[in-house]
Amino acid sequence: MRLSITIKLMFFASFLLAIPMIGYNYIWDMEKHLRKGQEQTLMNNAKALATALHERENLFNNQASYKDALVKGKDFFPSEITKAIKLDGLENDWLEHANSKSINRYNHLNQINSTLSEAEVSLNFSSQIGRYKDYVYAILTVTDDKVLFRPQNALSVIENDHIEIATLDQNQEFSRYVISNHSPGWVSAFKMPKADVDTPPQNETAIQGQWQLTKDGYIVELRIKKALLGEKVGFSITDVDSFKKPIQKVVIGTADTQNSNDLGTLTVPSPKIESIIKAMGRSHSKISVVDKHQQLLTEHGDIQNAAGDWSDNNFYLEKDTWFSQIRDLIINPFYQYFLTKPPKIFTIEQFENRRHKNRHVQTAIDTGKLTSMWWTTNDNKAVILSAAHPIYVDNQVKGAVIVEETTHGIRSIRNKAVEGILLTSIFIYLSVAALFLYTLRLSFRIRKLRNQTEAVVDEQGKIKSNLPSTKINDEIGDLSKSFTNIISQLGQYNNYLQNMSSRLSHELKTPISVVRSSLEMMENQQLPQDSQVYMKRAKDGINRLNSMLMAMSEATHLEQALATSERGEFDLAALVEGCSQSYQQIYQQQQFNINITNKPIFINGCDEHIAQLFDKLISNAVEFSNNGDDIKVNLALENSKKQVMLSIENKGTLLPEKMQANIFDAMVSVRTEEQKKQPHLGIGLYICKLISDYHNGTIIAENLSDKSGVRFILTLPVARLT
Repeated sequence: MRLSITIKLMFFASFLLAIPMIGYNYIWDMEKHLRKGQEQTLMNNAKALATALHERENLFNNQASYKDALVKGKDFFPSEITKAIKLDGLENDWLEHANSKSINRYNHLNQINSTLSEAEVSLNFSSQIGRYKDYVYAILTVTDDKVLFRPQNALSVIENDHIEIATLDQNQEFSRYVISNHSPGWVSAFKMPKADVDTPPQNETAIQGQWQLTKDGYIVELRIKKALLGEKVGFSITDVDSFKKPIQKVVIGTADTQNSNDLGTLTVPSPKIESIIKAMGRSHSKISVVDKHQQLLTEHGDIQNAAGDWSDNNFYLEKDTWFSQIRDLIINPFYQYFLTKPPKIFTIEQFENRRHKNRHVQTAIDTGKLTSMWWTTNDNKAVILSAAHPIYVDNQVKGAVIVEETTHGIRSIRNKAVEGILLTSIFIYLSVAALFLYTLRLSFRIRKLRNQTEAVVDEQGKIKSNLPSTKINDEIGDLSKSFTNIISQLGQYNNYLQNMSSRLSHELKTPISVVRSSLEMMENQQLPQDSQVYMKRAKDGINRLNSMLMAMSEATHLEQALATSERGEFDLAALVEGCSQSYQQIYQQQQFNINITNKPIFINGCDEHIAQLFDKLISNAVEFSNNGDDIKVNLALENSKKQVMLSIENKGTLLPEKMQANIFDAMVSVRTEEQKKQPHLGIGLYICKLISDYHNGTIIAENLSDKSGVRFILTLPVARLT
C-alpha cells in the first residue's frame, strides 16, 4: 500500500494529540489525591479541636447526656434568636423564628395530676422558646374560656390562673417560680418558698414579660435570665375558673413542677464552647459542636467561605497581567460550555434540617470513631466535605466536633490546570494544523517537480524541453535546480545521440564507397589463391557495414520525413489487401492468410508510412517463421468502430517476457545467434513505433496464448468508414 508523505507525517503528528488526553487524566488523578489530602487534613483538624474539648463536662448538659432520647415538648433546646424580642405580648417578633420544631402544643393529654376528659378541659396552649445572649425568651399562647386574675388583696398567688416554672440549677437546687397577675400587663413573678419553709413568695425580677388578653384567652411573653435556669426545667399553666373553695383547677404543662425528677431538660450552649472554638477555629473551615443528641451547641465560620487551605494560596491567585487577559479571552468560551467556576453563593440546609447528610455525625457519636462524609448541596453547586470527631467526658461520648469545607479550593486548582491543558491543546492543534498545511505544500511541490520532470521526457526517452527553474531557496528548490541542470545536460547529450546516426551515415558513406570500389578494382586483378579468401572476407565486411549504414539512414530519414509529411485520408483495407498480394509473390515459401472484415476503412495519415510499417511487420514475421508456416493478417474494427486493429501472427520463436515492453526501442534485437550473422541494428520495430505514434496509434507485441508464436497488433483511429 502506497502512503503519501502527508499521511505518514500526519500519522506521527497524531501522537501529539494524545498529550491533552494524558494531561486531562493527570488532572483528574491530581484532583483525586488533593481531595484525599483535604479529607485527611480536615479529619486531623476535627481531631485536634475535639482534643481541646475532651473532659470538659461543664460544656454539656449532663442531665440530657443521661437520656437515650429527648422528648419533644419536655426537653428543650431553645433556638437562637438573631435579635432581642420586644416584650409586648404580641406574636409578631416570633413569626420569623416559628417552625414545626420550635413550637410545642399542649392540651388535655398533658394534664398534671388529673385525668379529665377533653370536654372537661377548656385549657390548652402552645409554647415557643428562644435564646438571645444571656436570656431565654418564651411566648405562651393560651386558650382559656375564662381568665381569672389574682384579686388585689389576695395573699395567695396560686388560687387563680397562673404560670409555674420549676428548675434544677447547676447546684442541684430545686426552685419554683410563679407568674400570677392582678390584671393584664407587666407580669408579676414570684419565687416560691421551699416546701418546708413557711414564708411568703418573693418577687423575682429575673423574670420579666407581658400578659395580654386575647379573644380566646391570653398571651404571656417572658424574658428569663439564663442564669436563673438550670439543666432541668419544666413549666405548667393552671386554669382556675372560680374562687369558690375548695379551689378547682386544671394544670397542663411539660412536667409536674412540684417534682424535680419529672422535669425535662433545658440545653443552652455554654459560652465557653464558642470561646474555645473561636480560639482554635480556622478561618477556612466551618466548625460546629453538637451534643450526643445532635443539638447544635455552637458553630463558627461560614461554609460559603470555607474553601480550605488552597483558597488563599498566592500561587493560584489571579494576577491581572496582559497574559492573563489574553488567557481569559481564550478560556472564557470554554468556561461557558465545559468548565464551571465554583459559585460564591449556594444553598445549604440548616444543620438540624439535614437528614441523610449527618449520618457520619451519628456514627461518630455511636461508635466513638472519627468519620467523614462527602455530600452535595441540594442546588448541586457545591460539594461539602464534613469530618466528625467524638468528644469524650469520663470515657463517654458527650458530643462531637464537626469540621466542614467545600471543594471550591481544589476545583479552582483543577480549573487552573485544565486551563493550562486547554491552552496547550490549542497550541498543539494549531501546530498540527500548520504542519498539515506545510506538508500539503511540500507534497504539492514534490508532485509538481515529478510531473515537470516526467513532462520533459517522451516515451522514447527523448528530452522534449527544459525543466522550468525555481527561485525558492530550500532543499526542494535545490533539488529542482539540480534536475534542471541534469535535464539540460541530458538534453544536449540526447541531441548529440539523435544526430550521431545521420552524421555517421554521412561521414562513413564516402569512405565505404572508396573501400568498396578499391575492393572491386582489386577483385578484377589476378590475386593469389590464398589472398582471395581475405578479399571475400573484406567484401562481406564492407557489405554488412553498408547495410548497417543504410538502416541508420532509414531511421534518420524517417524521423525527418514524418516531421514534413502531409496527412490525408486513405483506405487502409485496400492498402492491406494490395500489399498482402505482393507479399505472397515475394515470400512464396510462406502462406499468407488474409482476413479483412470491413471495407473500406479510412484513416487519416500517410499511406506510404503505413505501408512501410506493414512491410516491417511482415518481414519480421517471415524472418521468425519456418518455411511453409502460415502468416495470418487480420484487419477488423474495434471499440464501436472508432478504431481499426491490424494484427500479424506468425508461428515461431516466442518473445522473452521481459523484452515485450522494450521490443520497440531502438537498437533492441531478440534474434538468435544464427540470425545475428546477418547485419541488423534493431531499427525495424523502432521505425514501426515512430510511424504508429505519428498516426496517433498504438502498437504492441505479445506471445500467442498457445505459446506457438508471436502477434503484433497495430491500433489506429478510424477517420470514416464510407
